[in-house]
Amino acid sequence: MNKITIAEQLMIFSRYLGQQVVIRSLLNDDSEVIGTLKGIRQNALLVDIDEVNRWIPLNDNFSICEVKLLLKPLKKLTTSIINTANSLPVQAFITPYYQQLGFDMPVFISPGHSCNCKYVYELDLADYRTASEILSSQRQAVMVR
Repeated sequence: MNKITIAEQLMIFSRYLGQQVVIRSLLNDDSEVIGTLKGIRQNALLVDIDEVNRWIPLNDNFSICEVKLLLKPLKKLTTSIINTANSLPVQAFITPYYQQLGFDMPVFISPGHSCNCKYVYELDLADYRTASEILSSQRQAVMVR
């Protein structure tokens, strides 16, 4: 898989502000926490977890956690959503509209970048599970232990 830098990841995440994310700590355990992406700065994501804002640091040299957007694949687009998108006044608004609704879209990073035209999921920055599916799988894992 092609590696993308933290700066490139932050650029992708910035297009999905307001979307849910799943965070898995690489230090403590494998449990996953659900939050909402609220902001971005040079080396971190601001995530609202249980109504508490937390900065999640990101670094090219080491990772303390894995953050993925909870997105929907494009195959889940409905006719109603497509019709609304097609009625937008400018065609360039369609992609941001789909992103705002939480759909996975192909990315453009920079001219000639090897990851251009790949979906966020293909870059390992998205998860197609829903928050309820993640929480349900955690409950089942706890019951098995």
